[in-house]
Amino acid sequence: MKKPLDPAVQEKLNRIPDALDGVPNTVPGSLSSAFNFKGRKSPGIAEKVLETVCGPEDVLLEPFLGGGSFLLAALGKVKAVYASELDNYTFFAVKTLFTRLNRAKLKRLFQAVKEDCEADIQALYETRCCGQVNYIDKILFDPARGKDGYFHPRENRELREGRNVKLQKRCPVCGRKAKAFDQGDWDRLKQLETLDVSRFPTVRYLVNSRINITASTGADRYDRIFTHRNKAALLLLQDAILRLEPCLERDALELSLTAALSLARVAMYGSSTDILYHVVLEKAQDMNVWTLFEKKYRCLLLFKKNYASRQLQPGGPEAVLANQDYGDFLDQQPGFQADVVYTDFPYTDQVAYLERSQLFRIWLQQFYDPGFRLTQEMLDRELVQTNADARPGKHSLTDYYQDLDRMFSHLDRAVRPKGLVFFTMKLGRAKYFKTYLEIVNLARKNGFEYASLTGLAKRDPTLRKQSAFTNTLTNEMLVVFWKLPEDQRYWYIGQENYEFLLVKQVYQYLRQAGDAQVTVSAAAELVRQDLQKRCETPVPETDLQRVLSLLHQNFRVYKGMIEIDSNRLYLDIEDSDDLYTKLYDLTPIYIRRLLTQKGRFVLDDIYFQLVHALCDGNPRTITQILEDERHQRDIEALISNYCVLRDGYYVERTGQRRPNPQAVDVSTLDGTEFELLIKELLIRKGYENVVRIGGAGDLGVDLVAVRREGGQRLHCLFQCKRWIAGVGSTPVQRLFAEQFRRNFDYAACITTAGYTPDGKKVAADLKIDVFDGIYLMQELDRYFPGEYYNRLC
Repeated sequence: MKKPLDPAVQEKLNRIPDALDGVPNTVPGSLSSAFNFKGRKSPGIAEKVLETVCGPEDVLLEPFLGGGSFLLAALGKVKAVYASELDNYTFFAVKTLFTRLNRAKLKRLFQAVKEDCEADIQALYETRCCGQVNYIDKILFDPARGKDGYFHPRENRELREGRNVKLQKRCPVCGRKAKAFDQGDWDRLKQLETLDVSRFPTVRYLVNSRINITASTGADRYDRIFTHRNKAALLLLQDAILRLEPCLERDALELSLTAALSLARVAMYGSSTDILYHVVLEKAQDMNVWTLFEKKYRCLLLFKKNYASRQLQPGGPEAVLANQDYGDFLDQQPGFQADVVYTDFPYTDQVAYLERSQLFRIWLQQFYDPGFRLTQEMLDRELVQTNADARPGKHSLTDYYQDLDRMFSHLDRAVRPKGLVFFTMKLGRAKYFKTYLEIVNLARKNGFEYASLTGLAKRDPTLRKQSAFTNTLTNEMLVVFWKLPEDQRYWYIGQENYEFLLVKQVYQYLRQAGDAQVTVSAAAELVRQDLQKRCETPVPETDLQRVLSLLHQNFRVYKGMIEIDSNRLYLDIEDSDDLYTKLYDLTPIYIRRLLTQKGRFVLDDIYFQLVHALCDGNPRTITQILEDERHQRDIEALISNYCVLRDGYYVERTGQRRPNPQAVDVSTLDGTEFELLIKELLIRKGYENVVRIGGAGDLGVDLVAVRREGGQRLHCLFQCKRWIAGVGSTPVQRLFAEQFRRNFDYAACITTAGYTPDGKKVAADLKIDVFDGIYLMQELDRYFPGEYYNRLC
């Protein structure tokens, strides 16, 4: 059973959607360009969230510092930020970017480098256009075709009329900034091949085919993706930087050099760091190293100018940054308690940062500081699933889940009760969805509970292919967990959620009992015996009281008797068809909730609402249900009854079915709302002493009432089913059994939908009246004209 959210926490989280309205999901150009980092998230969104939920005395923890987006968002918004980063290259980049430097000194050192090596580097890129000296900014060519690949490259959107050499300045004769590669350029290339570049790194990378580091293509060789000219240029630039005095400002220039490496390689036209290690055979680009370096330097200056108030310095924003594993970092902070954790969830093998950053780290290790080497300890500590051959302990989901368990265990010790943990997540294929459900279970094991989810994408790019559920969960999400107080934590014994095991064994016990009544004490004794067997010790009184509490929470308990709650989903216990029927009936409730809260939603939102309503026990069950294509179609067809697509979102369908804007759709009411509506209807129809008893102890009865008929008082039972699917025989049989037990005169079932053939037959045999959604609307229109409608009728 999902733990109820603390009202104060709920109030904070309720403000987030409004706070994010209109905030673009973008990364500032000066941050994204300052150094290379895959998968940065929007600091603007994080800043708005933190402004909404944090107070000035709050402490924030960022256990996976990464590209610094959330550090940027948090500085100045909270009292202090504690952050750690395992990857030494990334930490170097972020620390350099966020530490206040002497700007005058930085500019002076840049000028020294410029005077030292710019002319020599530019000479490597000298060319002629119309007989005039110029310099190459970029060459477009096809490497696999040798000389012909320079003279006759494949056309692309940047290559026009064969002009594949982009110039740094316009030709004073023809006025163009592009020319065709010519024999003089070829002769210059051949001449440059005599330059000594033996110092250029030739080491081999860790192989990871998911990010194109493959031995078969030669992409595992460091020098494989650089031209001879660019190797020479990079060495000249590095030597000039190393001739400077060691200082923070020199670090900043080194950061700009390493950031330039991603495009100083032979890159695919329109390339990005997504294909950092790809061996490009055609439609390639080779860029001027000095131009790249100077651009990165300008980006660094712009970042420091734009975010001068968030630079770390004495008297500035308080931050503790550490280049180490997050667990070790937290272990070294005795008594530390964070109010908020805000981080990017580390869970995809496409973002194995230690492997992805090899290009930059190896360069730094060889030329700047041997301390940048990649250690086995770093490889063991990174929280990731990866297919790298050198990392067998990171291949399986089982290994990955153990790492997640460790992460939540550390967060449990580091976050104060009722504290919030924000994870940005982007889900894709089926295994990631299953992993998400496992994340929820591991969070619960370690004292956390799911609190809320907010979609961060502007549009749902998957609406064109909604027929495949496994392809729909691709939007970026902000998922929030909250730290449960000690007395509300889930009951785990070892690695198992005993609350789920308790429910499962009692459920099976009640099913085996059939129609025979079972006492609460008998069910509790069953659990006590199981506990004693598992723990091999007498069960303490506190555990026995916990058992009784869980029985009341998960079953119908009335006058000492216990039975299965027909309105509850028993995941991984019930037949999957029964589960899906119940799940399907919940969908309209979530449609109304999303429309009320957001005014619009995407398909992901519905699935996540369902998942979090059902996420108990084994996540495989709900995944299997939702991945069934029949169920996908059913849910989408159901949504279309209530909504239409507009600008990529589902919005409420308007039409003649709704009598007025204030009318309420009875098919979207939750169970309690529907019972209260039927109670008012019965009162209007003249029933007396109408009492709602729906809930934990109703045993199939929602309302009891008295009806006068021919001078007699008839005692009546009513069962209310706010369902979408047809009501079958089981609820009708349950109602009849309760009528017989109470010795009432009359019993009826009222639903918003209809009845299955079997349900109708059993009702006729047992003389139970059944009223469907059409009859219900006739009665509501009679007694509450214009106030209600039923979208499904």
